[in-house]
Amino acid sequence: MASASLALAFVLKDYASSLVAGVVMIIEGPYQPGDWVKMDGVYGEVKLIGVRATHIVTADDDEVIIPNSRMWSSSIANATSGNHSLLCTADFYLHPDHDGEAVRGRLAVIAETSEYRKAETKIGIVVQEKPWGSHYKLKAYVNESREQFNFVTDLSIRGKQALREMNLRFAQVPYVELDRA
Repeated sequence: MASASLALAFVLKDYASSLVAGVVMIIEGPYQPGDWVKMDGVYGEVKLIGVRATHIVTADDDEVIIPNSRMWSSSIANATSGNHSLLCTADFYLHPDHDGEAVRGRLAVIAETSEYRKAETKIGIVVQEKPWGSHYKLKAYVNESREQFNFVTDLSIRGKQALREMNLRFAQVPYVELDRA
């Protein structure tokens, strides 16, 4: 009887922890259905917050069910926090020999003219010099969070084309052959 009680206590411990965490999550509201969150390495849209678990749908349309007890031991990143828009980033890597101001201006135009960009929001361009080239991050807010992947794709394709039209060279990391021993 004692062994059965001990086994039952271990089974119910995780279930009870998930229930308590679910109640705390509903009360505190760190995220809500419709928010885009990253939790336990999974990024997606919150579809349901249950008492025991949270249901997240990824960009690949996979539903991931995460026990609410994970909130005690893992961080949660909320990209939208109740808003319909979120900040998106497109990355560009250029050979270091170029006119940085011209590139910044051209990338800003690409973001401003995207059909997915939320009107009247700021556009940011961050440049970091690396040993192999210049890393440009084009940042802008998408109109609707569900269009974030279309927005990044639009910025990437149109931005790359615009940089090619400027006759710029893209950075290339030197090829290193790995020892397969």
